[in-house]
Amino acid sequence: MKVLAVSSYGALGGGELSLAEFLVHRPTNVEPVALLVEDGPLRSHLVRRGVPTWAAHGFDGRPSPIQLGRFTRALLGLLESTDPDVVWATGLKAAYLAVPACRFAGVPVVWHKIDFSLDAVLTRPLAAAVNGVVGVSAAVAEALGPTLRRRRLLAVVGPPVRLALDLRIAPNEREPTIGTMATLTPIKGQRHIIEAAGILLGEFPDLRVVLAGNSSPDHPTYPGELRALADSLGLGERLELTGFVKDVAQTLGRLTVFVNATYRDEQGFGWEGLSGAMLEASWAGLPVVATRGGGTPEGLVDGSTGTLVEPADPAGLAHAIAPYLRDRVLARATGEAGWRFTRERFAPDVAATRLFGALGEVL
Repeated sequence: MKVLAVSSYGALGGGELSLAEFLVHRPTNVEPVALLVEDGPLRSHLVRRGVPTWAAHGFDGRPSPIQLGRFTRALLGLLESTDPDVVWATGLKAAYLAVPACRFAGVPVVWHKIDFSLDAVLTRPLAAAVNGVVGVSAAVAEALGPTLRRRRLLAVVGPPVRLALDLRIAPNEREPTIGTMATLTPIKGQRHIIEAAGILLGEFPDLRVVLAGNSSPDHPTYPGELRALADSLGLGERLELTGFVKDVAQTLGRLTVFVNATYRDEQGFGWEGLSGAMLEASWAGLPVVATRGGGTPEGLVDGSTGTLVEPADPAGLAHAIAPYLRDRVLARATGEAGWRFTRERFAPDVAATRLFGALGEVL
């Protein structure tokens, strides 16, 4: 089966890295090629892994009707030259742009729905136009409605964890440390993590906070705001803003508790389709505290692999984090449960087999 994978973006974000991991762990009968709607480091990342990859140019941002026409003509040429059996479009933008050319060429297209973008206006018409939908979680598939879920939903396939199969990290017992891995942007809730740390300082005066992730060009002042907040709460230099980290395992190895504090803002942005970073923390063996909403409850067993809390509630975060800092046995047992759970559900070979099996169904 020859698969043309179309990525909405070329950056090395969670969805893009998951796409690469799926392709690396593809079944032996799958021959992949890839197209990036926007160029970026994902192209060289895929090429190094043996995936022939093209990149489009001039399609940054929300596509206009003129851009849609240009992309359709270009994709028709690529479909003719590569002759795929199926197009796998990861993300809303990739699926929206791919549909016209695929319909003209008679090539089935599957939309891998990874988030909640434009659910109110575009999800149902786009789902009706493609040949099938794969949801990153059951939560993101809800927007299809009952009829389209029955007719179009092929499978729910969460992101494959990218870390080594034998990785096993004990929660940091030398110094209490909480943290997360996410782009520094308000909806990721780093402010709430710092505020929770401020509440915890009375009981854990040596508490450290590690926030890993790139700054967002849309929020250039946010890192400075986080630093000022930490200073005002008495954290000082015990807050670390590490920037993007290549060695995820090394960063996770510093933590006692991983915290996912994403929340939905007033514009409706922020829900996680299913956080790959959260799954990586469980895969490594850390207890996880995460905010409810989106697909998060599908990647965390409340009371077993971690604790779910209400979003935008620093006091709730602090209340959920504290038991894991107090009790080493509880932290280790919770991390062990997450270690087992993620290997059953999100191991790369398991996820890739399910994904490419779903793609094969539309043939």
